[in-house]
Amino acid sequence: MGRDRHIQSQWKISSDIVPNSVHEVIGTLLGNRNLDPESLSGELKDLGGYLAINGMESGAQLMARHMAAGHKLVLIGDYDCDGITSTAQLALFLTELGYTNFAVIIPLREEGYGFPERAVRENPDARLFVAMDCGTLDRKPIQLACSAGAECIVIDHHEVTVGETAPASVIINPKHPDCCSPFRDFCSAGLTLLFLAALRRAIRGSFPSVPSLGGKYLALAAIGTVADLVPLVSANRILARSGLKSMNSSPWAPVSLLAGAAGLNGKPLTAGHISYYIGPRINAAGRISDARIAYDLLTTTEPEEQARLARDLNSLNAARQAEEETILNSIRAKLAGHLPRQTRTLVMGDPSWPAGVIGIAASRVQQELQYAPVVILAINEKDGTARGSARSIPGFDIHRALQDCSDLLLRWGGHKAAAGLTIPVENIALFSTRLEQIAQSCPAEIFIPSGRVDMQIPLELIGPELIEALHQLEPHGMGNPAPVFALRNVPFTVRKLFGREREHMRFGFASRLDGIFWRGVQRLPDFSDGKKAQLDFVFQVGWDSYYSRPSLDIKDAGRLF
Repeated sequence: MGRDRHIQSQWKISSDIVPNSVHEVIGTLLGNRNLDPESLSGELKDLGGYLAINGMESGAQLMARHMAAGHKLVLIGDYDCDGITSTAQLALFLTELGYTNFAVIIPLREEGYGFPERAVRENPDARLFVAMDCGTLDRKPIQLACSAGAECIVIDHHEVTVGETAPASVIINPKHPDCCSPFRDFCSAGLTLLFLAALRRAIRGSFPSVPSLGGKYLALAAIGTVADLVPLVSANRILARSGLKSMNSSPWAPVSLLAGAAGLNGKPLTAGHISYYIGPRINAAGRISDARIAYDLLTTTEPEEQARLARDLNSLNAARQAEEETILNSIRAKLAGHLPRQTRTLVMGDPSWPAGVIGIAASRVQQELQYAPVVILAINEKDGTARGSARSIPGFDIHRALQDCSDLLLRWGGHKAAAGLTIPVENIALFSTRLEQIAQSCPAEIFIPSGRVDMQIPLELIGPELIEALHQLEPHGMGNPAPVFALRNVPFTVRKLFGREREHMRFGFASRLDGIFWRGVQRLPDFSDGKKAQLDFVFQVGWDSYYSRPSLDIKDAGRLF
């Protein structure tokens, strides 16, 4: 799957400076990311400066009053990793505190995103509802809860539509235009940890002992933060780094079991491991089964139950991968290899596609098409609606685009880069046309595939000192991507072609430095074993643990600049 050949990928180098030292490399990388050196050393104590989020203190005081009165609480979380890790944090805190008068509701995916009305119907005696990773725009169910005499706290991070927010008692959402927070890009798991810090202060003296917020709480906040693809800068960087440090220094059984199922035993966990192995297994429950399975794993203390639930999540993840591949193959066949010439968006749906995996499928399709906003729809022929996931590209705000199509939609919400929607089937064609019109009104360069290279680097700087220095920038993620470097017109030798179909390439450079170009034969079909030449390379720097030396993870090669 890919664009027509008339649109060629471009590599753009962010900095014209060619560094002469490792120190200059780090300085340039920080500048490219708009990071200052102090941001690399932020500690948990520094999170106190981020508590100035509207509603944080009043929400904690409200919950403390209900807890002091022994009222029934209902915790509601979305069915994805962020919602599950948020709900698990609050439930674990209450359990450790000895507060048992609470219920947990995590909707099934077929119920749709948001605060389910059944949470109110099933808990008529509840006096406080706490919604996490949802609730900001859930006017109807929250009004229902208020009419029943309950109060509601919303801890959310989704985009806010002014004038359409739910009538909750307290809304904690840094995206609200009235919020004075110095940082607005938290996910709900991070916000929940901050809320618990405020709640600890609010309830001190009312309970014999108050749980500390290290260990599993940090782990859950970090997992939700990394998996939800929020920028790993500022407070999020502190949360992710502190959580990873905690998971690696004091392993927590649920995470260790998931890591073991992914073949990561004995390896220090990184943000990449959370993104590609831990988060997807937690998400798999809500995508094709019941998110409660993942919640139960994160909250149970029984070792045998933990082991069983981790196995279940691993099996569900394998099933999710198979369903995802089926959708992708279907889309590839329908596209016949590319989008029509001049088309800037893709909207595609099918009744056979399961709603639980269309989000991942949309991400994969968008990556393969490179620079096209994508909407993938699971069509429900019984009720005449389709549920969709949208994934966008830098420069094209999919949330704003959906807002411009809101008269065609039943419900929608999300972020600039990703969103969800529900649409009547009869509106799909018109929606597709309007989305394309919106894209056509944008600057053309947004839709030209391009990759970003941090800087050109001399071959002689690639060594253990650089590897050690680059570790300072971890964890990597949105807003702080792993560094990408370029070598220009450098001599090399093709050491060997390998793989089942000899599709991968191992290159040799000076100083016994090797590089791997996965599926490189597709890019360089005329190169064979022993071939010597000079080309440009785009790559990331890794570490070859077998030979104990740096290696290059090559992303592209040829005449690139």
